[in-house]
Amino acid sequence: MDSRTSDKPEKVRFISAKGALFLAAAAAFVIASEASAAQGSGEVHVQGGWAFTARDQDGVLEQVATTRAAEDAVWFVLACRADGLLTVSFVHSEHFPFPLKPVSLVKLQSNNVPTALIEAKSVENNQIFVAPLLMRHIMPLLIQDDEIVVSIPDRDGAMHDYTFSMQPNDVALSPIRSGCFDF
Repeated sequence: MDSRTSDKPEKVRFISAKGALFLAAAAAFVIASEASAAQGSGEVHVQGGWAFTARDQDGVLEQVATTRAAEDAVWFVLACRADGLLTVSFVHSEHFPFPLKPVSLVKLQSNNVPTALIEAKSVENNQIFVAPLLMRHIMPLLIQDDEIVVSIPDRDGAMHDYTFSMQPNDVALSPIRSGCFDF
């Protein structure tokens, strides 16, 4: 059986806060200027609200795509390595305006997926990583939706909603779909 569909626990690989913030800043610049460049490793490209790039991560090619929430400087980041390792995170450009729990349940809502509660771990107060195994199975449905709403709990349990536009993404997420999802 392919390791991408194994029931074995997956190791969570953390994108450094500096790397995620660099991509978010580059994405914001490219989206704001509506610039586009020829395809190439390390260059940031745009499709709709998505910014995407390919980069060498420790000798392994990694595809990264991000889109910004409508409500704040929070970025939904998808990364897929050539070895099939998937990383899903939410990154605030500075820090979330509320204290995060070290481990919490993030709520995902969309038209194609029933409300799902997914374990997430925070790093400092600006990055939240979502359990990749479950995300591997529901992302193919989420990326077909027009938008998703992610609710992040603060330490007191209050939920904070972030809306991410998912479309268009056929070009931006194509390498991630083919590398980390089964379609």
